[in-house]
Amino acid sequence: MKIGLVIIALLLLLGGGGYWYVEVYQPRQYAKAVLALEDELKAYGAQMSQPQFRWRYDYETAINALDRYDAFFAQWLKKIEALKPPMFNQELKEFHVDLLIIGTEFPKGADRARKTIAFVKNAIEIDRIYNPESTTIRETLPPELRSNQPPLPMSQPYDLGTAIDYFKSRLAAAKPYADAMFNQEPIDLGGNTFAELKSLWEEMNQAVNTVLPALEQKYGRNKPLGSLPSPSELEKTIPGAAFFGRGMDEFERKLESIIIRGGAQEILQSSLYPQSGDFQQRSQSVGESLKKLREQYGK
Repeated sequence: MKIGLVIIALLLLLGGGGYWYVEVYQPRQYAKAVLALEDELKAYGAQMSQPQFRWRYDYETAINALDRYDAFFAQWLKKIEALKPPMFNQELKEFHVDLLIIGTEFPKGADRARKTIAFVKNAIEIDRIYNPESTTIRETLPPELRSNQPPLPMSQPYDLGTAIDYFKSRLAAAKPYADAMFNQEPIDLGGNTFAELKSLWEEMNQAVNTVLPALEQKYGRNKPLGSLPSPSELEKTIPGAAFFGRGMDEFERKLESIIIRGGAQEILQSSLYPQSGDFQQRSQSVGESLKKLREQYGK
């Protein structure tokens, strides 16, 4: 309170000069600094939007872009924090608060993008284990590493023992990638994709570790696969056996869908800019204020 009274007293002593400094000079200087930061942001946005990926899954280029993104916004936010809005201009003080909040949200987008890239890269490795000959997996490779020859089809297990070894070996190979994908806070992949995929992976583990031993015990390793009952029939006596029909197909379908939607540029575009209602509202308010400041002080 004492400080406020002192300031008011000084303004009264300064008379018209004090009024001009507080009501004209300070807002003008603040506006010019803010508009310069807006120009920096626009220039950086134009640079970021330029094509820079060699192919859809060029994650190395995406990570490099995220590093530059982090560096830019770290400096940009420091410049905002260094600005002091006019002491007696409530409108600009509220604008400054919104600007700070928006500035702190941008780096969170880079973190989301990195986590999504890591998730999709692990999904690619799992799909490569189960479907190495798929067109989707071929498209994830750099152009120079893609073969012009179609891959040889995988040999299919003939008897139960070979099938059991097949599923166990692939589950063991996929486990490190799945652990990295699912032993973390859920990632927004659209809808309930993360939870559904994690649930299917857990079902697969359960089926391999309980259903396959039960099948081996009941039918023996030499039992031809073609003579086994259907998964739905097996389910009646061996709970979980139906997973090897519908469950595996659903897991592979969802996995491939994530990969198809997980191109490097798509991840950057969907992750970097927050979509929450509060952020959108603040952005709109800041945009309108910047327009007014440019009309008044941008000449």
